[in-house]
Formats: sequence, C-alpha cells, structure tokens
Amino acid sequence: MRIEDEIQQKDFKDDHRRMVVNLLFTNNWLNQQFIPFFKQFGLTLQQHNVLSIVRGQHHKPVCFGEVQERMVDRNSNVTRLVDKLIEKGYVTRDICQANRRMIELRLTSAGKDLLSQIDEQMPAFFQRFHNLTQEEAVLVSNLLDKLRG
Repeated sequence: MRIEDEIQQKDFKDDHRRMVVNLLFTNNWLNQQFIPFFKQFGLTLQQHNVLSIVRGQHHKPVCFGEVQERMVDRNSNVTRLVDKLIEKGYVTRDICQANRRMIELRLTSAGKDLLSQIDEQMPAFFQRFHNLTQEEAVLVSNLLDKLRG
C-alpha cells in the first residue's frame, strides 16, 4: 500500500519528504512485526540484539562498550538490557582480568539454547518479507546504506 493511503495524506511537498515519512512509517511497521515475535521468547528486539552480538564472539567474551557500538538501536540503555538478560540467566557479566575497568559479557548455555529456538523460527518469520525479490531486497538495502552515507 502506498504511504499516502496508509497515513491518509493526499500528497507531499517533495519526493524526499515522502521518502523520510515512508522510512519512519516503515520502521514502525517493522518494529510491530518484530515485537510479538520476540515476545513469545520473553525478549525484546533490543535484548535479542545484545544476545546476538555476544553470540557472535564465538565463545570469547565481548566488552560492554563493544555491545553499545554494535547495537542496531544505539539509543538503547545497554546497562538495563544486560541487567535483564542476567536476571533471565542468558548472559554473565565479569570484570576483565587484563583491564579491570572493562566489563565482559558471555553467553550462558540457557542463552545459547534460547537463540537456537529463535533461529529455528526465524526463516518462517522472515517469509513475510519475501514479497520483495532477492534483487529488490539487495537494492533497498544498498539504497539505505547510501542514504546513511
């Protein structure tokens, strides 16, 4: 559906404004797709992002600051997110022995198990985005990269 129809606006002053409104609207739409998916696992989208970053270290600890730098939503309160994940038993937090000012995060076996469960359901979840061809998906992604500079 066209953005004009979605928000019931006749037209935009120019194509760049239309693009920005469409991006904002689509971002919210995407979030509304992801929220219930992760909720069934007791997670938020941001918590899943932290778990994925930690898992990406392949059994090595990841420093707290690196998680913040790699977050998709960099406005997230990483301290609060990590505290919740510790409460749920999905990660551990330790002081780095080499540099006591640094905090290291590790994925627990419960965290690995949860991510495996999520991974099993991801392909079915992502089917809803296959109304774009692979070529169109690459094009959209490349254009978004270009927009961000």
